[in-house]
Amino acid sequence: MRILLLEDNPDDAEMLVFELRRAGFAPTWRRVESRAEFQAALDDPEGLPQVILADYSLPQFNALEALHMLRAGGYDIPAIVVSGAMSEESCVDALRHGAVDYLLKDRLSRLGSAVQHALSQQRLAADQRRAEETFRAAFDHAPVGMAVTDLDGHVLEVNQELARMTGLQPSQLLLDMVAEEDRPIVAEKMKRLVAGEAEKVSKELRLCRSDGAPLWGQYSASLIGAGGSARGRGHHGAHHVVHQIADVTDRRRAEEALQRQAAKLARTNSDLQELDRLKSEFVATVSHELRTPLTSIRGYTEILADAHASSLGATERKIVGIIDRNGRRLLDLIEDLLTFSRIESGTLTLSVGPVQMRQIIDAAYEAIRPSVEAAGLSITLDVDEHIPVVQGDGEQIERVALNLLTNAVKFSDAGGAITVTGRERDGEVVVWIRDTGVGIPEHEQSMLFTRFFRTADAQKRAIKGSGLGLAISKAIVEAHGGWIALESIEGSGTTVGFGIPTP
Repeated sequence: MRILLLEDNPDDAEMLVFELRRAGFAPTWRRVESRAEFQAALDDPEGLPQVILADYSLPQFNALEALHMLRAGGYDIPAIVVSGAMSEESCVDALRHGAVDYLLKDRLSRLGSAVQHALSQQRLAADQRRAEETFRAAFDHAPVGMAVTDLDGHVLEVNQELARMTGLQPSQLLLDMVAEEDRPIVAEKMKRLVAGEAEKVSKELRLCRSDGAPLWGQYSASLIGAGGSARGRGHHGAHHVVHQIADVTDRRRAEEALQRQAAKLARTNSDLQELDRLKSEFVATVSHELRTPLTSIRGYTEILADAHASSLGATERKIVGIIDRNGRRLLDLIEDLLTFSRIESGTLTLSVGPVQMRQIIDAAYEAIRPSVEAAGLSITLDVDEHIPVVQGDGEQIERVALNLLTNAVKFSDAGGAITVTGRERDGEVVVWIRDTGVGIPEHEQSMLFTRFFRTADAQKRAIKGSGLGLAISKAIVEAHGGWIALESIEGSGTTVGFGIPTP
């Protein structure tokens, strides 16, 4: 440790060094007794002294002059005044000029602790200066607005960003930058902060921009002590409040725009839902109105074909057959539309009772057999004779089986094969319908159960259909607590299966 002794008595200097060594220090020391020697020691290229021990009064120079030189030169060196005799007034005068302590030469046992305390205070002061410099740098160059106020909200400092944002200046009140509607909120939060009821306050509020335009800011505040250090709860030891304001105007505008867009989309969605409901009602009404005359037309066609078959020529019988087939197609389409309308409106009711799945599959097979034979296909039934009974609506389940078989026939070329498998598995009856038809491209498979969806191949080959069969089948099966699934490889055929839980 380097020590500078301002002392005209060599013996007293030796005594000071002795006391330092006795206190555990290993001093490297230099003794001076004039202003010129003191300045030379301060200018020593080997470095500044770490502590100065100065006699209060010397013939050529004194401690007060040395303290004045240190202060004028900006030297941060702790100085302890040591004297043979000092009045109380002299001690106070020395401390007022910058001495960190004073000692009498007949009481040097305290010298070691005084030097240790002086060095500790120097380190503490250096740490505090660094903290202040760090705070100052962060404050001045922060990307958010910052202000320091006293505990009553009087502005002491404002950084560049906050001055740019709000035009706030020192000597104003913090509330001057807050929109009038939000001032009571900020005042209440400040009150709670200073009272120790909150460690930190935060609020998104409206501010007054310097150009008069509205500004939304994310505001937060916390207590700080001297030098910018944060304080804990309560105002004890806190001298100021530091406030931070981040400009969130653009974010608020974006949020408001999104909210407006969301509201608009909600209105549009509501309108679309209403249009969809009206459409469904219209389809249901028209379908119902069409079914009655079509049923009548088909009935009279059958009577005409049966009663007058012997009197009808070949051409007339062909015409009656065409009328009958197309009437049946229209009735099937109308029935699909009515069923789907009930599904969408939630009014589809099931007539639940015991259902023999083998009978259901046999009935669907009999209904589709003419089409299978006309298409030049083969069909194989592989249904377990002891397949369990399920609880469900037999008519609707038969509709599902017939829909799936109809699709298999439509999308299979002559010479193809269809296999129907029925088994009991893990508490449910599972039916699989496999064909060797054209298959379905992978990118279309996720849309197959969507209403009115028809594959590109179906449209290209002009295969008749409404695009409702699979959607209706899915709804019916799920209404029974079951599932339906499809697997297909383009060019290799399709497998569709469904399961209905057993009691």
